Amino acid sequence: AAIHPHWIHRKVPGSEMITADGRKVVSTNRQETHFGLTPGGSISHSGVWDRMSRFFTAVVERYRSRKNLAGWDAWNELRWRVHSGGLVDYSEAAIAEFRSWLDKQFGGLDALNRAWDRRYSCWEDVDPGRYPDRTYTEMMAFEHFLTWRSDEHARKRFSLIKTLDPDRPVTVHGAHPSILHGSDSFTSREPATALHRGNDWFLADHTDGIGVSSFPAWQKAVGDGYSMRLDFMAAAGGKKLKWLSELQGARSNIGFHIAPPVTAAMQQRWLWEGLSVGADSILFWCWRDEVFGRESSGFGLAGNDGNSEERIAAMRRTAEIVRKNEELLKSHKPFEARVGIFFSPQAYYLYWAQEGHAQRPMNAVCGYARALLRQQIPYTIVEECHLDKLNGLDMLFMPRCIVMDETVSAALERFVAEGGTLVVESETGAFAPNGIYRYPEERPLAEWSGIQEIGRRALPCSSDDNTEPVCLDIEIDRHTFSPAAVQWLTPLRAADHDAERVRASGNGLTACSSFGRGRIIALGSYLGDAYLGMLPGHPTIAAQFESMIAALVEEAKVSIPVRVLDCTPPSQDAVVIRHSTAHDGGRLVFVFTPPDVERVRLQFERSICPVGPCVDLLREAAIPVSAEGILELQEGKWGIHVLYVEK
Repeated sequence: AAIHPHWIHRKVPGSEMITADGRKVVSTNRQETHFGLTPGGSISHSGVWDRMSRFFTAVVERYRSRKNLAGWDAWNELRWRVHSGGLVDYSEAAIAEFRSWLDKQFGGLDALNRAWDRRYSCWEDVDPGRYPDRTYTEMMAFEHFLTWRSDEHARKRFSLIKTLDPDRPVTVHGAHPSILHGSDSFTSREPATALHRGNDWFLADHTDGIGVSSFPAWQKAVGDGYSMRLDFMAAAGGKKLKWLSELQGARSNIGFHIAPPVTAAMQQRWLWEGLSVGADSILFWCWRDEVFGRESSGFGLAGNDGNSEERIAAMRRTAEIVRKNEELLKSHKPFEARVGIFFSPQAYYLYWAQEGHAQRPMNAVCGYARALLRQQIPYTIVEECHLDKLNGLDMLFMPRCIVMDETVSAALERFVAEGGTLVVESETGAFAPNGIYRYPEERPLAEWSGIQEIGRRALPCSSDDNTEPVCLDIEIDRHTFSPAAVQWLTPLRAADHDAERVRASGNGLTACSSFGRGRIIALGSYLGDAYLGMLPGHPTIAAQFESMIAALVEEAKVSIPVRVLDCTPPSQDAVVIRHSTAHDGGRLVFVFTPPDVERVRLQFERSICPVGPCVDLLREAAIPVSAEGILELQEGKWGIHVLYVEK
């Protein structure tokens, strides 16, 4: 449905998208699609939706009686602006919908003016933001609108298809999890705003489930990079269906370049990791090699790259294992995480409004996620409008959350008062949702945490592109850690009326405050994205951040179900462990080892220590467990161990 007919603009006059500088978009065939126009008409235009809905109706009515139809993927990678050649959508229909959305959001123009500190006299004066590095307010609002518009369009597709075929699942899937759309850039060949393809949490609210495309070898997201993608998708999907809607079938040849091979072991790891996070369906892109345009000669699971026989043989073996253990695998429920990472779309919008991308907050979230993953600490994501996810958490990290509203502040206050541990970075809540800066004493958290920032200070002998990292000294439970910092320092102090309960350390760059039954820990710089940048070239410094995260989690009394004791040979890559419960009260433990690791020793947390041997479902062999809960795994099939532990 995103490939529009060649007659679309003739049959629907005025349906073209318009760029930020007022140019009418000329649609063309897409680079890997042989027929049809992209981007075509604006999805805000009623005439476009009318014809699109007829197309959906015809397709569903034609195929819904087929017995081999499993379900509907209602929107492929949430595409609506491919080949637009500029920042869109500034068409009359989109701007009218933007103003209508604002009207409903704020309850009238007067309320909008109060919220934005504006003096608009009529809605025609309210123009969307068009470029970064101009006043944040309208740009942030327009970014948010484009996210909402994609969410709403997905809901319309879902509702129509579900009405016509109510008994089958209807999902949608993105090219990446929403969190990874911070890299959408104003300066790219195809300019796009942050989160323009929608928000996975709202997409899951409106559909039977969500999915994601994953081409790990192509995207260089192998190992724990791929693991994070799955964690982000699974966190947003919650209890809804989760699909790996496009998993890489073979090498990703683009144009006349030959891409690295996809071996059976690589592909089986991707597949089994999907099962470990609760994926209900796994679809490969694709079966035979593609034939159109830039993607021709690649991607075919059964394609002509020399590895197809090995891949298909591995698929047959996996199919046998899945059939044999079908009920067990269907029943497994991923471990309920007690640690969360906060995801703020509003922070993405503000960073994009200034810098033309939201790479900093995206890397910050990924940094904390990667550190937790590498320390085998189960975690989830808390999206800023889905705060019920705070229930059941003991600890929450808030990386680069520079925008905060009163609802979020109140929820965090309750979370800490009821015993939670909150870890925040520099300038948390420094901006209101209207993009206007708050002084340190006016920020929401300062009111109840008692911790205030003094102001931005330059890192000593540092700049953003400095190759020599600047490290902080952070004391936790009488141990000092020295993680890297980036961008600036914001020294911390206690508010005058809270001096007794606020303890500052590390030259005032960390502070801890008790509140109710919990506490808040403030870090006076940015550590998550600094850590991510340290991993390739400074593993020792990166390890300091990982150790600090583990110490904070342990101090919050969060149990870690399974730990890695050691690997042979040692590897800089992570062992990824996912722990689940099964229908009979037993447990499934999925262990994914780096390719070069021959042996790994694990230890179960005491409260879940098994009383008998584990069974490796892939090897169909029992593995003894010591009285201390220690077991040793030799090199497994494809570097994968799926352990079933009886109750």
